[in-house]
Amino acid sequence: MVGVMRFESVVFAMAALVSACGRVPVSSHPYSLLEQGAANGAMARTARMTSGAETRPVLLASTAWDVTLPARPLLTFAAGVSHALSAEPPGWFHLDIRLDDHVIFRRRFNPRAMRGFRDFSVELPRNRRMRSHLAFDVRLADREGRTISQPSALLLGVAEPTIHDLNDYGRRKGVVVVSIDTLRRDHVGTHGYARPTTPHLDELARKSIVCEDAVSPSSWTLPAHLSLLTSVDPAAHGGVDMRHGFNGRVPTLPGLLQAAGFATQAITSHLYVSAVYGLDAGFDHMDFIQDRRATGVVNRAISTLDRFGDRPFFLLLHFYDPHWHYDPPEPQRRIFARPYAGVFTGFWNDFKSHDRSNTSEADLAHLIDLYDGEIRYVDDEMARMSAHMRRRGLDRGTLLIVTSDHGEEFLEHGGWEHQRTLYEEVIRVPLFVSGPGVVPRTEPNQASLLDVAPTVLEWAGVAVPETMRGRSLLRPLPKRDAYGETQHTDDGTNKLFLRNGQESEKLILSLDRADHSIRSEERFALASDPDEQEPARPESSIADTMRDRALERFRSGRASPSSGGPAVCLRAEQREKLRLLGYIASSDSSACPE
Repeated sequence: MVGVMRFESVVFAMAALVSACGRVPVSSHPYSLLEQGAANGAMARTARMTSGAETRPVLLASTAWDVTLPARPLLTFAAGVSHALSAEPPGWFHLDIRLDDHVIFRRRFNPRAMRGFRDFSVELPRNRRMRSHLAFDVRLADREGRTISQPSALLLGVAEPTIHDLNDYGRRKGVVVVSIDTLRRDHVGTHGYARPTTPHLDELARKSIVCEDAVSPSSWTLPAHLSLLTSVDPAAHGGVDMRHGFNGRVPTLPGLLQAAGFATQAITSHLYVSAVYGLDAGFDHMDFIQDRRATGVVNRAISTLDRFGDRPFFLLLHFYDPHWHYDPPEPQRRIFARPYAGVFTGFWNDFKSHDRSNTSEADLAHLIDLYDGEIRYVDDEMARMSAHMRRRGLDRGTLLIVTSDHGEEFLEHGGWEHQRTLYEEVIRVPLFVSGPGVVPRTEPNQASLLDVAPTVLEWAGVAVPETMRGRSLLRPLPKRDAYGETQHTDDGTNKLFLRNGQESEKLILSLDRADHSIRSEERFALASDPDEQEPARPESSIADTMRDRALERFRSGRASPSSGGPAVCLRAEQREKLRLLGYIASSDSSACPE
């Protein structure tokens, strides 16, 4: 079905106000061309069109406008295709844009390959003339460029053509929250890692609040991200396993900012951070592509920042690259590569069945080389995004928070990857906060991903709801417990931890999934045993009250019968993707009913 909600010619009300020459003065920016009368009172053919998973207002035919350009004009727009043809679309989508008879953009698109809107930004030349003529030529053409008849069921759209003034960028409050999936704290230079994995983040840290001891409320992606966006424990938001998503019972950070007038956008790269599990709640749009690489995330981020940088905005970026499979691009691979002649490639199936008994030091070193290369790749791409933000002036008005959802295991406790345990290597994460008004400092007390949402809201001037458990990082933190849990375990238990801080004590409980009785517990004195290799004697390290506090935290999130999230059923291709990544077994029953 053609993705059009409205498909007719529209005469804008503004057309009645234009002069005989059809000139429309620009009095403010951003300036949406689709909301203005076209040149000479002509009609603009518009609609709301769906391309890929996104619906936007679009221009459907060649149109021109007479406009007054601002001091530093930037034109943003997107090209998209939608059709209900029984066969592949014919020809090519040709788009030419002219400013005062000079071509400023010319591109040919293959409608058979377009799966969504493609965003573009064009800096326009400063023009001393009082008026400029801006023309969009939209047509279907053959291979030689000759115009051909366009089938009625084929739509070629130019989405949201808008003129901005670059002088306005950074004058409104913007927020960018970056989640680098699977980034261990101890592989970040600021936290003492000797290899050059994060030169850009290390530079950023010098201008940031650096949380020296930050932890995640879970050891895998879904519950950690929902807790980041809601500032509640996993049980309270409901997304505790792959069969359940967000329950919608607590406010979300993007929803609160959306209500306050912010444009809310997300660019994500894993199914667990997608609308399938309800993480799109409060976002105007969540752009999700499974396994998208860092270059694609930053390309999309740059176009999104150009579209919304002159108004209040919130942007969530999810980089997936450090997650297995470990397969960095060649430039970053070379930085860390050591001679290796083994069989490990960095792909999950090559090492998932290995343990300490059949993994050599060279094998392990090779995997870490690949993992470090992935981290460096994300860091390099983030540097590219930061450079663009500086060019646009967005750094002067944007709060930037960089963190991770969890870490990764490399046999420290006998296993690989994450999600199955709650040891330090999987729950400790980096957490940096920088931006206008943020005084750089090191925060020594224990922080949590639950602190991200209150920090953003306070900085943005939006009230923090009582449901949120976290504390704003804009002021020193008190000493307090940190709590987290996971249900993705090898032994079939629910695991939870309570932690007093890196110089104190930590408790890990394994609970029976049916009656929540304690099957086992581990206690560690982190000050003397930061790697958790020597469990402390129950009577010598942690008071029994710590167990009581952990159980109370576990139960409090489950106090409401409706606290569980809605059931999520996955399509066959989605289940297969998670199976290949090691998240589910072939026998998993989380399928959608046929």
